[in-house]
Amino acid sequence: MSKATIEKGNQLQFVIERMDDIGNIRELWVSLELEAKPTFFTSWCWVSSWLRIIGPDVFVCKVYSHGNLVALGLFVKASLTRHKILNVEQLRLQSVGDEKKDQIWPEYNNMLVAKEFEREVYRGLIHFLSQETEISWDELLLGPIDKRILELISTDQCKPVERWNAPSYGVDLAKIKLSGQCYLDTLSKNTRSQIRRAIRKYGQGLTLRVAQDKSQALLYFEKIAPLHLQRWKVDSGFNNQYFIRFHQDLIERCFDEGVVELVELNVDGMGIGYLYNFIYNNNVYFYLSGIDLEVDIKQKPGLVLHALCIQRHLDRGAKLYDFLGGEARYKKNLGKQMDELFVISFQKPILKLRMEQMARGLKHYFEHNKLGNEV
Repeated sequence: MSKATIEKGNQLQFVIERMDDIGNIRELWVSLELEAKPTFFTSWCWVSSWLRIIGPDVFVCKVYSHGNLVALGLFVKASLTRHKILNVEQLRLQSVGDEKKDQIWPEYNNMLVAKEFEREVYRGLIHFLSQETEISWDELLLGPIDKRILELISTDQCKPVERWNAPSYGVDLAKIKLSGQCYLDTLSKNTRSQIRRAIRKYGQGLTLRVAQDKSQALLYFEKIAPLHLQRWKVDSGFNNQYFIRFHQDLIERCFDEGVVELVELNVDGMGIGYLYNFIYNNNVYFYLSGIDLEVDIKQKPGLVLHALCIQRHLDRGAKLYDFLGGEARYKKNLGKQMDELFVISFQKPILKLRMEQMARGLKHYFEHNKLGNEV
């Protein structure tokens, strides 16, 4: 076990040690979750399924202020080879560095931090991990994290290198509620007309069905699989047993807590589309969908499904419908850009990584100049 004390307004003590039993961390995580108000992806529901199904070898980072626990993070060591010759030792927050195992793709993948301690924890984290001697690493991988968290992180010891970024879109349901409007009235005239026209064409046989128990939720999840494979083919998570087992475990264990939602768009007794959402801290996180591509695409089943689901959550008093990260036309049509998500590696100032940074810079320089010459 390693310890370090850092004074930044509040006196924080950072500790990192190998986790030997899930049960030992559960009570701490659940208790801190009440103070942290995290997103679903750092809730114990998500994290416990990750520990159970992915089964990583985890180091637990605990942060204390005057003896009180104020932050938790689960770190994993990974050995990677980049460019076929560059061996890199990574330390990763709540991911493992295996493409199959990481395809569950948590977003807002932060430390679990009590709200009033976020700035101090993120400013001290890299300094502590850099000084820590029992766990050797070349780069620390964090993300996806939003811009607010990224701006809190002190990077004096390491160089940040962006690995991925994407805008995130959502619908501010609390704002719409205050305005007294229905959801469709907030959309552009064109999108609103498309959805209303499609709803009229579907007629009275159109219903939105929400899974009422875990058996029905698992059935809807099963029905999503062929539709998701039809759309995404080899990139679909339904080709991946880790992905399938993770979500089956999550639904099985957490549905009764009210944090998992599976919804079917049904027309005349036939399911033509499904949504898989998470509901947490009065926010709705749209995770994935399955739309039957053999139905008349002009009837906009995807837009109709989201619109009906969004109105349902507006009526129920939710604050936010979050489409999460990634560019997509339907997200722009149905919501507004709210933030930007990043995956960042914080690299120690060591020779092999400096050489990689230099090579990357030269590559970008020549690509830019080539494009300029072609123009």
